[in-house]
Amino acid sequence: MHVIEPERYQSRPARRKWWPFVITPALLTVGLGAVNYLRPLPAATVTWSIHAPATGAKPRLSWLAQGQSAVAAENYGPLDTFGAQTPLATASTAKVILALCVLQKQPIAPGQAGQIYTINGADVALYQSTAAQGGSSLPVVVGERLSEYQALQALMLPSANNIADSLAQWVFGGQTAYATYASAWLQQNGIDSTHIGADASGFDPSTTSTASDLAQLGLLATKNPMLMSIAGQGSATLPIAGTVWNYNTVRGQSGIDGLKTGNSDADPGAFLFTATTQVGSHQIRLSGSVMGVSDLNTALHASVQLAASAEQGFEQVAVVQRAQTVGMVHTAWGASAPIVTAKPVQLVRWKAIPVTLKHTADASLRSGTVGTLRASAGPESASTSLHLSRTIAGPTFWWHLTRH
Repeated sequence: MHVIEPERYQSRPARRKWWPFVITPALLTVGLGAVNYLRPLPAATVTWSIHAPATGAKPRLSWLAQGQSAVAAENYGPLDTFGAQTPLATASTAKVILALCVLQKQPIAPGQAGQIYTINGADVALYQSTAAQGGSSLPVVVGERLSEYQALQALMLPSANNIADSLAQWVFGGQTAYATYASAWLQQNGIDSTHIGADASGFDPSTTSTASDLAQLGLLATKNPMLMSIAGQGSATLPIAGTVWNYNTVRGQSGIDGLKTGNSDADPGAFLFTATTQVGSHQIRLSGSVMGVSDLNTALHASVQLAASAEQGFEQVAVVQRAQTVGMVHTAWGASAPIVTAKPVQLVRWKAIPVTLKHTADASLRSGTVGTLRASAGPESASTSLHLSRTIAGPTFWWHLTRH
């Protein structure tokens, strides 16, 4: 019997799937491209192209070739000195210390007379003793009435030694108490090389100071409007003495508006001056002193020259102009923009003081204000904002995908 066998099944070779080899790399490419596109942009870089003005040479001041001298300026402090700063007799420049201590203890406002003092026998005896010694004095009589304001006029203009010692008694209770008060006041104000001696007037050589200390004292005086208004007077009329005149005969020269002369056997020529000088748009208050020179007239005229030369030691410096390019912002995709100033920056400086610059810029910003520029020279400073002169374009789509 013939058996018919079933037909054998013949298997066909399997077809290879091609799409994973195409799709997978494509997906990887797209994914990596998306990741690259979405990565944060790298920070831009900033390069600066601004430099501080060069420091000038040390100013040459007009020093008198004798004694010792010093100059200081408000906010700047001591500027320069000449001669050994060893204590010398102050002569009547010491009266500035007395005046400032009186006005601290018993302040008076403009237009006020202050305390009223009645002259007694002790005050007349002080006058007679001062006149006998040849010192500056103001005639007084028993029963005369002097206000605090008038006493300060007598102190600062005709430099009355007897009124100085009377003020020490009236306000502080005597020379010892005044010396204690004044010494503490000097220490509190950093005037360390000045000694209060046997009297309040400075006629006795035991009251000593240095030119640099006196210059600092002058700056303190400029902060007291009452004292400065009195020191700037050419004359005053007092009850018994009548018209008295200011020994400061150089007021108005080289900007000098005060302060106090000094003349004694121990220090024939001394002058503590204050002055106002105009430099550019700034007013600067100066103080200077000359001590230990041959006579008062020499000290006065030397101070005029010194004040004039000090004015020349200041200058107004143009640091930057408006819209001046001071730097550049550079991006990783090749775009850039200049950083420019919003306004000019000028400084007044003592020529020997260097200008320092501090600048900041936020490199993540692509337009508008991005930072500041500040210039400083000693106590003076000025600043301007900084902005981009144009908007920085963003990166292209292709740069996003292909950046490294």
